[in-house]
Amino acid sequence: MAIEINDFAQVSISSSPTGAAAGDFGILGFLTNEANVISIAERARSYTSLVSVGEDWVATSEVYKAAVAFYSQTPAPKDFTVLVNFEAAQPATLIGGGSETPAELVANVDGTAGDLVLALDSGVTITLTALDLSGVAATYADMAAAIQTKLRLETGGSSMTCVHNSYQFVITNGATGPASTIATAAESVAAVALGLTQATAKSVDGTAIGETAVEALAICDSNGVKKVALVTSAWYRDDLVNTLAIANYCEAAKVIFCNTTNDLTTLSVGNTNIASTLMANTLRFSLTSFSKNVSAYPSAAVFGRAASVNFNAIGSTITLNLKQISGVSAEDLTPAEFAAMTSYNASAVVQIGSSVNAYVSSRMASGTWLDTVHGLLWLEDRCEVDLFNLLYVTGTKIPYTQLGLNTLAATLERSLQAAVLNGLAGPGFLPDGTYLPEGYIVETVKLADIPASDKSNRLYKGLSFKMVGAGALHEVEVAGEFSE
Repeated sequence: MAIEINDFAQVSISSSPTGAAAGDFGILGFLTNEANVISIAERARSYTSLVSVGEDWVATSEVYKAAVAFYSQTPAPKDFTVLVNFEAAQPATLIGGGSETPAELVANVDGTAGDLVLALDSGVTITLTALDLSGVAATYADMAAAIQTKLRLETGGSSMTCVHNSYQFVITNGATGPASTIATAAESVAAVALGLTQATAKSVDGTAIGETAVEALAICDSNGVKKVALVTSAWYRDDLVNTLAIANYCEAAKVIFCNTTNDLTTLSVGNTNIASTLMANTLRFSLTSFSKNVSAYPSAAVFGRAASVNFNAIGSTITLNLKQISGVSAEDLTPAEFAAMTSYNASAVVQIGSSVNAYVSSRMASGTWLDTVHGLLWLEDRCEVDLFNLLYVTGTKIPYTQLGLNTLAATLERSLQAAVLNGLAGPGFLPDGTYLPEGYIVETVKLADIPASDKSNRLYKGLSFKMVGAGALHEVEVAGEFSE
């Protein structure tokens, strides 16, 4: 037997973990009070195309109208998430996570698969004995109808329901209120096949009264529903109390609130309306778009245009000012009406000259700009992810030495360089007159000046930076002199 080479030279190669991915800054959330598509157990549903939205929502729904405005933009955006505000009392809901095909369900739930046992209100247990789907037409809808029939028989003709929402089975209790409960199914072949066991299903108790829009948003956030911007259904539009509450929530959550107003007082000065109220509250994350069309969703279209920005590309950032917004009718405003609208920091797609329709001007309620707010959200995430990945993928450790601190600073610099490359930042002057040729400067507290408590807790608070925004040109004034 030959002597192995590794008796003389042995190599062992380890692989670093894959770093965390950066966030998606093109996700539009749409808040609606339209029911009967998404259950209270699901709360929100994400889509990646207008076709997928149309599979769940009819063309006359507010969801579909907003999705049309969003997906009509070029380059085409991708991520559209519907969030539901349940304004009425709700029954307990059990939503399954099954993934079997109709044919597999027919084969597996055949009467020998065992019982389907569900615990309802106050410990009441119902059992669908030897559940059999073999005689049911091989569609999810027909199977759900058959299960619903058996559920109602076992509960004495109650109003329990079972439907398939194109993704999973959803069982609801007949009663509403906090006493309405429905637990995940006991383990059985049938329960596993239908995705109704504790391992794959989700159960939510009923509610007695409806929730506010802000409560719905808070629950979705606690469930981990991701969004960068929020558009609300026309039902909430120009409701001062609701809109201000939503705007304040978005301000705290760092979500861009793309508000639409149909209030004609926006076209004359000195009025109190939703645009003036948001401006008076100096809300940095609120953008108001005006439209005379009560059925239109210019706000969804505007963010659809912004959602196309690839922050990782060179020179990719855009200003929304003077951009064409597909699918949105231009407002024919007089100069006085336009001046009044912009005095409230509101924007609109307007007619300019005889042939141009464009969005003007993309100011947030606070007076800053949409592209700045959107870009800074991306930059915060980029810095956080890059620094996290430095700590995460390093096989040994980043030492708490000056060399380690320099490594942190270098990583932050690379994040800031990306902001210069995409056009968010650039060379310029700080307010104190300091010129930054790179567009930014990273500052660090030296190792000798770090408190001992921070070092013992392995915490470094001494990293900071200053950056100059590249801004954008929106208007030009020229003074000329002509002589003969």
